[in-house]
Amino acid sequence: MAGETLEQLDPNYFLDYAAFTGAVRHYASQTLEEAFKADPNPARRRLHLVNLIKEEYAAYEDAGAILNAFLEWREGKVGVPFASLLAYKPGDVALVAMFESHKIASSDQLYAALGLDTWIPGEWVEWFPDLNLKKALRLACAFFFQDCATNQKRYGVISYNKIKHGLLVVPSGHAYKPDIPDSPAAVFSTPAERQKDGAPPYTIYGFPSGDMQIEQRHASIEFVQCNLRLFAGLYVVARYPEALAARGISPQKLFDSKEFYDVRHLISEVTKKK
Repeated sequence: MAGETLEQLDPNYFLDYAAFTGAVRHYASQTLEEAFKADPNPARRRLHLVNLIKEEYAAYEDAGAILNAFLEWREGKVGVPFASLLAYKPGDVALVAMFESHKIASSDQLYAALGLDTWIPGEWVEWFPDLNLKKALRLACAFFFQDCATNQKRYGVISYNKIKHGLLVVPSGHAYKPDIPDSPAAVFSTPAERQKDGAPPYTIYGFPSGDMQIEQRHASIEFVQCNLRLFAGLYVVARYPEALAARGISPQKLFDSKEFYDVRHLISEVTKKK
């Protein structure tokens, strides 16, 4: 089902996102985690944290872009979600503002607006009797609406953009500002409205680097990326069964593939806990 129109690209892109593209950040996070655990010295901790923050905030941007694309498609603003992704600009995605633009005021509203019930394959229970998909999707919506939107802090986004370019980042904010932790920090111009209120012209924004904070950032990346991949896979299965057939893949084979092991594992873990 290859082609040059957005309608032809849409199923292929989301199928590739489910199987590959959406796993890139999770892979980077896992690789960083393994290297850090093998040699958790203070210098590596600082380097590890900077790169981890970059992956975490990029994951929040991914979540905003993909959820917005599905919501715009459901609202009839675009013919296919891929059209929305093509128009996406990284700086545009603030999750709180994105949810407000779609009048989403709760995780239940997000679940309903995405129409996730219509994406659940009728044979899911037969394929995976121990994986409660509907519960997992509701938990995913709660995480996107509550946790991700809260964790994507304004100064964190500014810091992420500095870290992304690798220039205005320092190994210890404490050396510049004694009342913040001895951990990596970003340096940037204080937003104009804050300066009008008497804030200094520049900000030193530090990130806690304790074991618990590092583990939470890894968990956030895993949860975001696995659930975005799940959404993408379900979307393709529900809307484009012919795209799967063209690649010689059945819906069950897609979700039971080795590429989807992390997604299946996450569904199993989160539905057991809640």
